[in-house]
Amino acid sequence: MKKILFTMMILFGISAFSSNSYETDLVGRMKVLEEKAQTKLDSGVTADMSNATTELSEAWENELNTVYSLLMEKLPKVEKIKLEKEQKAWLKNRNIKAKEAAKEPEGGTMEPLLFGASIKDLNEKRAVELAKRYDEIVNKK
Repeated sequence: MKKILFTMMILFGISAFSSNSYETDLVGRMKVLEEKAQTKLDSGVTADMSNATTELSEAWENELNTVYSLLMEKLPKVEKIKLEKEQKAWLKNRNIKAKEAAKEPEGGTMEPLLFGASIKDLNEKRAVELAKRYDEIVNKK
């Protein structure tokens, strides 16, 4: 986990100068991590697959939290309140969707993998969505 956070910090520092699009930089940073995790995901070993899924899910969640904080800094008070409510609803819905995705195997080793993969995918989509919104605000100025 420390390696992932360190790598993200290094990549963020480098990519901060590479473009004026937070979304582009975000996707680039995460692509590197996903490529590193792919070997574990392709291994067929449940523990490796689970670890890789957890690492990616946590990394996307960290990115989501970062861009959410950046966005909150830029929004006027009324918009901050709206985003807060929207985010709470999104989190609740994310967890419901992930549980639903994990139901299919009804137990066994695949259930936590499907749950984790669903959380990762939903975190990724939300992080990119918020990054686009952040870019719209920052690039207007």
